[in-house]
Amino acid sequence: MQENFRETHKHNEDRFKELKKFIRLGTRAPVTLPQRITKKLTNIIKRYHPIYINTQFNHPLEITNESKAACEMLADAGIPLGNQMVLLNGINNDKNIVRKLNQQLLLLRVKPYYIFHPMQVKGTKHFWVSIDEGLDIMDGLRGYTSGMAVPYYVFNGPDGLGKMPILPQYLLYTHKDKAVFRNWEGKVFEVDNI
Repeated sequence: MQENFRETHKHNEDRFKELKKFIRLGTRAPVTLPQRITKKLTNIIKRYHPIYINTQFNHPLEITNESKAACEMLADAGIPLGNQMVLLNGINNDKNIVRKLNQQLLLLRVKPYYIFHPMQVKGTKHFWVSIDEGLDIMDGLRGYTSGMAVPYYVFNGPDGLGKMPILPQYLLYTHKDKAVFRNWEGKVFEVDNI
């Protein structure tokens, strides 16, 4: 693994000299194989700062004593942690479950980063949810928990078109001199549009 980090770091130096160099890793190891996160591993990883790790907790029940210890070990090593949850029918397509998960993650120093709308992959149809369900979940987060616990809800465009944020509609419309909003409680108000 150390050789992979060294090569990635070298590759980034050569290729992106004008950009700030960093490494981003995505892994479910803290969730599914937390015993893999050891002092030895974190000591290797922290040699290559800045490095960011995004994990994938999908439900509060995945937060175990072992996964908690793994996240704490990574955070104690100065590694910023994010979470990329996938919205799954029958698993976490409930605002209360998502809110609880995100609040518990923050206590582990894991920032809820993305809620991914599920990709329509063959054999996974039973997990699919509508975009409207995802928007309802987002509406059930903003104003009901800390802003730190409100991730981006994103849809992965086909064929590498990128991640597109999907947001509940808070800006209702604009006029020449006014903008009309809806807040998280559904209250509508106007402000000057200068």
